[in-house]
Amino acid sequence: MTQRDDLSQFPTREPPPPVSGNAFVYILACSDGAIYVGSAGNVAKRLAEHGGPKGAKFTRDHAGARLIYVEEPLSTALALQRERQLKRWSRAKKLALIRNQIELLKI
Repeated sequence: MTQRDDLSQFPTREPPPPVSGNAFVYILACSDGAIYVGSAGNVAKRLAEHGGPKGAKFTRDHAGARLIYVEEPLSTALALQRERQLKRWSRAKKLALIRNQIELLKI
């Protein structure tokens, strides 16, 4: 099994309802095994946009994205900061976050 094969173990999550004035940080699993980190106020709407002309180039290039992780709502500014932080993390650390393996996040 390659490193990219292990995303099938994560169930697809339902997008949370929007919270006025807040945004969510989310992680998508693409069908080719790639991981995408994003943030949006309305996750359901943003998921519908991914893969289309309003979606991120990454998810257009890595089709079949499904929601596997969502964090609690944050202010828009904090959500953007958190998104940037997670995008810098290694794949292993992102997978530890999704699995809630807190001890591995301290590395």
